[in-house]
Amino acid sequence: MLSAWPSVVNQNTLGANKASQNQAHGLVWPSEAVMSDTANQATESAPEKRPLRVLVVEDSEFDARMLVGLLKAGGFEPEFRRVETAPQMSAALDSVDWEIILADYNLPEFSAPKALELLQETKLDIPFIIVSGGIGEDTAVAAMKAGAHDYLMKGNLARLVPAVERELRDAEVRASRREAVKELRESELRHRSLIENASDIIAVLDFKGIIQFVSPTCERVLGKNERELLDTNWFSLADEPDRERLKGEFRQALGQ
Repeated sequence: MLSAWPSVVNQNTLGANKASQNQAHGLVWPSEAVMSDTANQATESAPEKRPLRVLVVEDSEFDARMLVGLLKAGGFEPEFRRVETAPQMSAALDSVDWEIILADYNLPEFSAPKALELLQETKLDIPFIIVSGGIGEDTAVAAMKAGAHDYLMKGNLARLVPAVERELRDAEVRASRREAVKELRESELRHRSLIENASDIIAVLDFKGIIQFVSPTCERVLGKNERELLDTNWFSLADEPDRERLKGEFRQALGQ
């Protein structure tokens, strides 16, 4: 029989007593708040995986998934499609903007050289990496000369992720360069249009005042075409009373 009613135990007091006992034994338990904070920090510090669109030219589903698994382990979140014939690859290239192509060298109905040739016909700039079970050095060199960006052995794929990262960076540089060239050409066309349609004469002179370029308006205003005026002293075209004044203004503009 119970000789007394059990006393009401305060949960906070119980927790405090347990903490005191643990401290007495040299043990310190982290609080729930600290544990929650640590979990949040671990979640926040985990690197975010980079999405990657991968076209795999491979007849083995197992090998394709092995490559994708290595990319996942290396910090990527691959979206991939496996193809093993030329028609399948053509359809894939038409439907998705792939960022990288991984191709086995020998397939029953296809090959890496044919896949590379098909890619080059599309004019798409997609890094093309050959991943094969083993081919001779001469064959690998020939593939690189034909335009493949790298060659990896299936038995040693430690270079897969670094190679993909490198080729993605290089492709980004090439894309930026193409965009810069495109913008420069468009700018040149706009300026050319402005110059050709200007009502005033526009001329480019060297530091001596010799004409390097003159707009088509010169023929209407001066009666001389661009070819006749090239390498001519600009000031010789001015009336003599204005010549020295124009030379002085020109020197002043040059800071002389």
